[in-house]
Amino acid sequence: MLNLAKLAEEVQIAYRRRIKKLKKGDFVDENSTTTESDIEETFKRLVGELNKSPQEIFDALKSQTVDLVFTAHPTQSVRRSLLQKHGRIRNCLAQLYAKDITPDDKQELDEALQREFSSWMGGDRDDSEGSFC
Repeated sequence: MLNLAKLAEEVQIAYRRRIKKLKKGDFVDENSTTTESDIEETFKRLVGELNKSPQEIFDALKSQTVDLVFTAHPTQSVRRSLLQKHGRIRNCLAQLYAKDITPDDKQELDEALQREFSSWMGGDRDDSEGSFC
């Protein structure tokens, strides 16, 4: 599950970068704006809008802790088929953010994503045939 979250995050970061380039003087559709911000935007908001001092932010970050969690088999490698599925999911997500995507293409990509997730959740069988991505 963590790998899928990382894939989605990578695609969203790339999308955010592309949107930032468009925002430099261009109008961006409200539906395509992102809901999350990067660390720089977060600091600006904390200081500017929420009136937090840089020292308060630093102290809050300094007091954070990280707990490491080790799996039962730390040397276990991820199977190739799972990596291929992740690659197909990443491709589908990236294509969904394309500017000129048609409704039919979007539907095909949505269906391909559902197939990939179903395949992933159902086991390690390889459903590469019929994949649109």
